[in-house]
Amino acid sequence: MKKNILIAILCLFVFAFAKAQSVKITGVVADSLGNTLGMANVIAYQQDKNLGAFGITNDQGKYQLLNLKKDSTYILKVSFLGLKTIEDTVKNIQTDLVKNYIMLNGADELDAINIVYEMPVSIKGDTIVYNADSFTNGTEDKLEDTLNKLPGVEVNEDGDILVEGKQVEKVMVEGKDFFEGDSRLATKNIPADAIDKVQVLRNYNNRSQLKGLGNDQDRVVINLKLKEGKKKFWFGEATVGAGYGGDKARYIIQPKAFYYSEDFSMNILTDFNDLGTPAFTGRDYFRFIGFSRRDTRQNNSSINVQAQNPLNVFQGNRALNIESQFGALNTSWSVNNKLDISSFAIVSKNTIDTRSTSRRTFVDNSNTEETDNRGVDETVAALFKLGAEYNPTDAFTLSYDGRFNYADQQGVSDLSSIDREADRSIDTRDEQQPITFNQSLNMYYTANEKNIFAFESQFLNQYEDPFYNAVLDIDPFDPTTNTEPFNGRLGIGEQEIYNINQEQFVNTNKLDAKLDYYYVLNKKSNLNFTAGTSYVSQNFDSDIFEIQADGTRNELQDSDLRNDDVNFDFLDVYGAVHYKAILGKFTITPGLTAHSFQTKDRQNGVTNTIETERVVPDVEVRYDFRSSETLTLNYDQNVTFNDVNSYANGILFRGYSSLQSGNNQIEGALNDRVRLSYRNFNMFNYTTIFGNVTYTRLTDAIQNEVALDGINQVSRPINALLPNESLSATGSFGREIKKIQATVTANVSWSENNNIINNITQTATNFNQNYSFRARSNFQKGINFSLQYALNLNNSENGNFENDATTNSINLDLDYQLGKSWLFKAGYDYNIFTATGDVENNFEFFDASIRYQKPDSRWRYELIATNLLDTEANIRNSFGQIATSTNATFVLPRYVYFRMRFDI
Repeated sequence: MKKNILIAILCLFVFAFAKAQSVKITGVVADSLGNTLGMANVIAYQQDKNLGAFGITNDQGKYQLLNLKKDSTYILKVSFLGLKTIEDTVKNIQTDLVKNYIMLNGADELDAINIVYEMPVSIKGDTIVYNADSFTNGTEDKLEDTLNKLPGVEVNEDGDILVEGKQVEKVMVEGKDFFEGDSRLATKNIPADAIDKVQVLRNYNNRSQLKGLGNDQDRVVINLKLKEGKKKFWFGEATVGAGYGGDKARYIIQPKAFYYSEDFSMNILTDFNDLGTPAFTGRDYFRFIGFSRRDTRQNNSSINVQAQNPLNVFQGNRALNIESQFGALNTSWSVNNKLDISSFAIVSKNTIDTRSTSRRTFVDNSNTEETDNRGVDETVAALFKLGAEYNPTDAFTLSYDGRFNYADQQGVSDLSSIDREADRSIDTRDEQQPITFNQSLNMYYTANEKNIFAFESQFLNQYEDPFYNAVLDIDPFDPTTNTEPFNGRLGIGEQEIYNINQEQFVNTNKLDAKLDYYYVLNKKSNLNFTAGTSYVSQNFDSDIFEIQADGTRNELQDSDLRNDDVNFDFLDVYGAVHYKAILGKFTITPGLTAHSFQTKDRQNGVTNTIETERVVPDVEVRYDFRSSETLTLNYDQNVTFNDVNSYANGILFRGYSSLQSGNNQIEGALNDRVRLSYRNFNMFNYTTIFGNVTYTRLTDAIQNEVALDGINQVSRPINALLPNESLSATGSFGREIKKIQATVTANVSWSENNNIINNITQTATNFNQNYSFRARSNFQKGINFSLQYALNLNNSENGNFENDATTNSINLDLDYQLGKSWLFKAGYDYNIFTATGDVENNFEFFDASIRYQKPDSRWRYELIATNLLDTEANIRNSFGQIATSTNATFVLPRYVYFRMRFDI
């Protein structure tokens, strides 16, 4: 059966390429002086207003109009800003033609042909404008469906938007940030039929004063222009549905409303369902609790202030059951032409049932552990933001952003563990209520055309109180084996059941502030001087205790186990100078940053201070072959530090088989990185090519030395004596052929880490290869498909253990328009997984839906079925410092439900 499916997929792909007999028109566009014109628009449409083809001339003025129907008549329109538009009629085309055009001086006026048909793609400087209706066929539901049909644009499974291989920084609607520009909320919620144009803004900077001063060529933003009927009016949708799956009735309720006007916008999103589609995940949470990228150059040092994750992080359907409740409000108000105010409020509740099994083989090849873990997590998260931007003049900008975040998480799990020594039953409980208050104040001032100032600051106050409880019931196979957890390290004594608890309290205050001064030498060069500081102050307490069989609390008073009133301070004072110069097609930006670091901890009545100074370089060299083709070389050094969790000398309980002790003698790690990247987006033939090679070398790396005894591990952070290295290469080639966008991607990575396990240094290497081919069609009628084949090869060597894993996966998505009212969709995934130790697993998923909506009707009806094959789990392989794991994650069962939607 699977062989027949693969043959059918291949036949479908071949059929799509040979679907229609077509001809093409090519030629050159030039001005009256004979100079070829790049970026001229050429469009062919039929007298019935149907679009035939369109093209944009390349640097040599060449254009091509592909896939024109034989025996048809087309009107050709050639336009270029400032020159007179050309119209030409080609009757009853039979063979490929060559048509050259000379454009004369004259106004490019808006005439009847502009009204008849808009150019599907136009380029104006750093902005690409897509006319959405030129690429869609009415089957699209949300923004992501529209974006996936635009040349050079892709939305991945996480909701991130990629343009020409670059990740989009934020999404705006009518020039206003949509929920802080979050791409996932935008792609999953904005209705496709509301979008008129998609503007891709390249070389983007939020501050007009700073544009062109730094290296913003990799910054990309999307702005959505709405259709006329969606402005100054409420629009949206209300969706309700019900069904059955997992032995219970299921429901979905999703009202969404949007309002946009010149001065005010409001977005309201709600989502209540138990169909396994949470509107707000752990990944989304971390996107919102921080701030978006700064508009000035980033500092090349950092301290990793750990934040407890209050939301269960998972992907797609990787859970047994998911109940989600979500409400969000986003507003933007232009009070006047000088003051803008923005805000959002997000409240989310997720209840998630999970199950996973794993087989861990430890690096010394002395033990293998098999686990089965079932858990339930319930999390409530609330996030609020109020921001304002004040622009009294074009030369001055003042902005403030304040955010408050609160979460309440409770999680329990029931885990069984079997290894060569014991059979364990472990019940765990997690609780926490983290609170974060984050503020930023930024000012930008242009004194004159030569002198520009930028001040940016952030202040973070964070309170965390994670609680962890593990109840261990250990049944040793050998009665003489010492069954006490961690071989007496906790000082509990042998018992039948161990009830171990840990309380933690962490209070963090963090201030980042820096002042940038730009001296503009001329239009092609400038100097940037930076002075800044980063200060962190943390108070930390932790306590491990035991609940004995009679219910009494046994305080483990050993000082090695406690972290009583640990105070930790980190200070970085730095100054930097950078020079940017444009030399022909080269842009060079060298720089130096001088740092003075200080870490200070006070614990057990002793103060420990470590002071270091470093001067770290960075340089970027970019060569622009043309506006859409660049080659960039980057080199930089970065210094990273850990926070109080690593400096507190007491013991931390990290899990039923893991302890961690601190080390207040560690210093910052130095990371050298070299990256060579190439990008080419050719609008002439819609070819996208990008690739990069990155080498990193981590010196004095902060990593753990591990004492491993069976499955139990006790780790301690140290500065590694030997360097850790990695090398990765990524390449992608995409091309549109006969309404089919095909992409080939390769990603190869190698890493070598020197780990210290049981006082022995051993080298761990990991070699990972990913190769994929994807093709998707964009026909106006009939069947459209998306086909992807991916091959993953992973080889890991760690100590005496070597593991090989291979994953083959095939994905096919189809949608078929039946007349003007019916739409059928189906998706099929087939995966073949093999690994060392005769591990083999094949798993597949099949989803299908049928939709009915009359033309121009506001009502839509859908019958949807997910996981029709009722697959239980998927398999993945992972590589770690002490073990290599093969993991099976159980997924949502088969759901069948009916859903209807009313468009407001």
